[in-house]
Amino acid sequence: MIRGALLAWTTIAEKQPLLTLAATNGTLGGVGDLLAQAIEHHNTKDGGRFKWNTARTLRFVTWGALCAPVFHKWYMFINTRIPLATKGRPFALSLAKRVAMDQLLFAPLGIAGFFIGMNFMEGRNWESARIRLREYYLPTMAANYAVWPAVQTVNFGWVPTLYRVPFCSVVSIFWNAFISWANAQSASAVDLPEETPHILIKPLHQEAVLPTTKA
Repeated sequence: MIRGALLAWTTIAEKQPLLTLAATNGTLGGVGDLLAQAIEHHNTKDGGRFKWNTARTLRFVTWGALCAPVFHKWYMFINTRIPLATKGRPFALSLAKRVAMDQLLFAPLGIAGFFIGMNFMEGRNWESARIRLREYYLPTMAANYAVWPAVQTVNFGWVPTLYRVPFCSVVSIFWNAFISWANAQSASAVDLPEETPHILIKPLHQEAVLPTTKA
């Protein structure tokens, strides 16, 4: 059954790659957010009924769908710029260059784009985006480098290009769930604004408060 579903997905993706990847990535982003919300609710231990923040999930679906074509084009660009099977170039060296290019160029821009994009989907203004970046950008980058270089090593080295975006999305579901669970155990954890990569981390300045004025 799973193999049949994968074959069907592959057939559709080969004909309409960007549309298929957008739908898949958006769906997985929504699943990841719903799971994170459930874990966050469980860790509050308030005994109340779980209330699904559908607006937040919809924002993750939208973000995932919009980003999927960009990710796919980026992976294809890396394929072209740094081929793995090049005569005279060791596989390991080429793979390391791919990961470095992704993590030093694309990841910083992607995380900044995430905070800015989610900020405006919440209806907040530029001042809110500026504070969000100031307080949470560097801690989020540190969390990114703790996990994603290893994930992208596998992705760039052994996952076919068509499956790279879904592969990252599936990893994100479990990564987000773990981070939501692990960090909620800390009494010193500080809630991020409504949308983050599901990472509960301390802002650089404890007194930071996002403006509530909408754009």
